[in-house]
Amino acid sequence: MGAPPVLTLAERQAALIKATAARQERARVKEQIKKGVIPLNEVLESQSPAILKMRVKALLEAIPGVGIM
Repeated sequence: MGAPPVLTLAERQAALIKATAARQERARVKEQIKKGVIPLNEVLESQSPAILKMRVKALLEAIPGVGIM
């Protein structure tokens, strides 16, 4: 395994903004699942890169009656 890439300050800030937006989108989707606003099949059919990278465990825990109460 090689060394991590060398990023400029601007590249680091852009990556941080992108990562924050992805976390917020996943949190929003999980909250909508918990409230029953969005069905699971709609989430599974999503083409959003942030949603496609969501961990299965996190998705299942958001489902009422399945996840942690």
